[in-house]
Amino acid sequence: MPQLRTQSADAPASVRLSGGNTPDFTKTWKRHLCVIWSAQFLSAIGFSFGLPFISYLMQEDMGVTDKAELAYWVAAFSAACPLTMMFFSPVWGALGDRYGRRRMLLRSYIGGAVAVGLISVAQTPLQLVMLRVIQGAFCGTMSASQALISTQTPREHTGFALGALNSAMFSGTIAGAFAGGYVAELAGYRLAFAISALCFILSFIAVFFFSREYYTPPGKASGVRGMLDALRPETAQLALNLPILLIMCLVMFSRSFDTSFVPLFVQELHGGIDGASRITGALSGLCGLAGVVSGFLLGYLADHYPPGRLAVISAFLTAAFMFSISFVWGLAALFILRFAMIFMSSGIDPAMQIWLAKKTDERSRGQMFGWASAMRCLGLGLAPVAGGPIAANLGIRFIFAGGSVFFILTALFVLLAMRYYKEI
Repeated sequence: MPQLRTQSADAPASVRLSGGNTPDFTKTWKRHLCVIWSAQFLSAIGFSFGLPFISYLMQEDMGVTDKAELAYWVAAFSAACPLTMMFFSPVWGALGDRYGRRRMLLRSYIGGAVAVGLISVAQTPLQLVMLRVIQGAFCGTMSASQALISTQTPREHTGFALGALNSAMFSGTIAGAFAGGYVAELAGYRLAFAISALCFILSFIAVFFFSREYYTPPGKASGVRGMLDALRPETAQLALNLPILLIMCLVMFSRSFDTSFVPLFVQELHGGIDGASRITGALSGLCGLAGVVSGFLLGYLADHYPPGRLAVISAFLTAAFMFSISFVWGLAALFILRFAMIFMSSGIDPAMQIWLAKKTDERSRGQMFGWASAMRCLGLGLAPVAGGPIAANLGIRFIFAGGSVFFILTALFVLLAMRYYKEI
């Protein structure tokens, strides 16, 4: 079996390997990571370039002025993508294991370009919601890129690589929200969505022309029967990884518990709405920077220390910083504690991802990362539903106190999982 370093520059993009041999990725994984990182960075820009302004588009271009009606449509728009993705992510992940993860990543970029691009010409809120459903069904770039990178990177560097992908999403989100705000204000919201689609197209071009995948397809039937076989859940892998998948759901639930209410807290500390958006933007940018640094640093540590142990430490420290925010009475303290909280919470995801990769057979990683994406989407969808009544009845400060409890539960569940896997 020729080693990957002996492949010529003209080698096909997807190379099927026979037998149980594994190529040598030690010479190529950094270059491959740079390509996928750049593509994910561009896709994150695409996600964040126009979506934050969807409520403004509904009001100014679609005539939705009633506050109750606007809240209904914004909620439906926000929930449509993650709930749809929750059902489709395992399907695409399973197909990626059979037909190649690179193909699934390319498919997700095409889905994003079509769905987000059509938002720029949508005429009604219902059309916007339906396009988000399409986006959730055909997008899912993060799980596809994670599955691809985890199988094309040496085992000892997988944690760093997965952490780097997280940093790409954070940094792309910062750049997209910052640039998108100026474009939307100067040229209109629809142009912002058109540029979002262009970002997905550039991501597709980067992966299509500059990345390769070396994989061994499973020895199963071809055609329709082969596709049905690919969609059949790997029950043994699911049973083995169920604790990790449940923890991933809890992590996303905990991380999203206070997100919707941070702008209102900034407004409260600032003393009014005038100027609050500028402060909120600065806080978001700082938190994004925390996520970028954390993704690289804590992802690197996940390669050298037990990922479960790293997740426990990160979760306990996140709980401490989040609980402290409930006592904040000034913006400076909020900026400091929020940065520390996001830095530590961003270290839990890479730890869980590397843990999942280590526990999963390489041929099933696409399906497992698809299930992981589904569980994260479930947590993302449940968080505002649980946090809303607390904020409405007890006040915003109780959101931070309550969220810290869930991070403590996360740490305890990780400890139980470590006992289950006999890693304590």
